[in-house]
Amino acid sequence: MIHAAEPLPSRDDDRPGPDGRRRASVLLVDDHAVVREGLRRILSHHREMVIVGEAADGDEALELVSRRRPDVIVMDAVMPGVSGFEATRRICAAHPGVRVIMFVERIDDDAYRSARANGAAGVSGKDAAPNDVAMAILRVSAGHLYADPRVDPALASVSVAPARRVLSAREQQILQLLAEGCTNREVGERLLLGSETVKVLTHCKIPVLVHR
Repeated sequence: MIHAAEPLPSRDDDRPGPDGRRRASVLLVDDHAVVREGLRRILSHHREMVIVGEAADGDEALELVSRRRPDVIVMDAVMPGVSGFEATRRICAAHPGVRVIMFVERIDDDAYRSARANGAAGVSGKDAAPNDVAMAILRVSAGHLYADPRVDPALASVSVAPARRVLSAREQQILQLLAEGCTNREVGERLLLGSETVKVLTHCKIPVLVHR
């Protein structure tokens, strides 16, 4: 049985995010329903992304990824049947455009190396702060690698994709308002964005671009 988030949007009907670009589509894979529910609630506050489905094990993930074609998968490492590592290996081989963030119980160098060896673009501990999870998804969906800061602080804060990138109109607006001394909340109110979304964009995209 496929555990799909409700309502389940059609990829053909995806609405753009607040900056006018298509939102990153996310698939949640974890054998604990409470973890999936927690992730769904956290990510629902970020309008740059949309949950397109949920799966409770690796077999379901393999089936669902072909139907929903997510941009990013948040993948539990340890599940009954097909493990998250094996599912990631198969998914990345069959769907090169899909990016996987391995969600691990214990974050260490071995977990990161195993995740990368199986094709994951990032790894995050299950005890990560909510904003860090959202940051990881935004970074990975933009084509960067991501590592929990306890494993590699550089990959948690610095882009590893090609350096040359132009700020979007929305990012320029945020940067201008921040330069004028506005708080995240004030920026959100002026641009009709959630303050958490502004915080993620500020710490994930704009500092990297400014210091290039």
